[in-house]
Amino acid sequence: MVFITPVWKKNINSDSNDAEYLQLNEVTLLMRKTLGPFKRISYLFLMFLLLRFSVAHAENEFVIKSVNTQLNGTVYFLNAVFEINLPDYIVSSVEQGLVLPLAMEIKISRNRWFWFDDDVVTIRQQYRIQYHALLDSVSLLNINSGNRLYFSTLKDTLNQLTVLLNYPLLDNYSLSQGEYYQARLSFGIDNTELSIPLKSSSFWKNNWNISSDWYEWNITQ
Repeated sequence: MVFITPVWKKNINSDSNDAEYLQLNEVTLLMRKTLGPFKRISYLFLMFLLLRFSVAHAENEFVIKSVNTQLNGTVYFLNAVFEINLPDYIVSSVEQGLVLPLAMEIKISRNRWFWFDDDVVTIRQQYRIQYHALLDSVSLLNINSGNRLYFSTLKDTLNQLTVLLNYPLLDNYSLSQGEYYQARLSFGIDNTELSIPLKSSSFWKNNWNISSDWYEWNITQ
């Protein structure tokens, strides 16, 4: 029995497509020496899927760096720091006029050892980023509040979203004394607001279903 373990080789002088091609080429050569035609095709197909998945997730487009909540009076406020690195194909699309929808999701639930967790709060904060050719500026629209800000570049717009300060989370009276609550946060492209062609983008092409991993922390009354 032969086990084939692909090894990722990082090449800082080539883009992800070149690195992906080199790795697939190495796997292909090894398969020619050890496997029959049918198994060779099957393993090659599986390796290709794994490589596409790893490349798509290796860039870490949305990263939650830190999160904390503070009680001020009777209200809990959320502070968070994000890192945003949009792929070139998304940057190019925005520069050509595509409206980019983003969403931050917050879920707070009460831990219950004898049953499912009890959902206390669910918040969906939505944004829209759009380039305006006539103004040569990029707007950031806060869907929840209706506020709109304008920036000179897309980079400046994204920088505005990397720090979240004093975001009202929930009222202290929503929590029970002595109970433990779990909070979860994610941030990324709002796939529900994308156009149908982008929602159904082929797995083999550019990926628009991009968001951070869920960040979890505890809140105690």
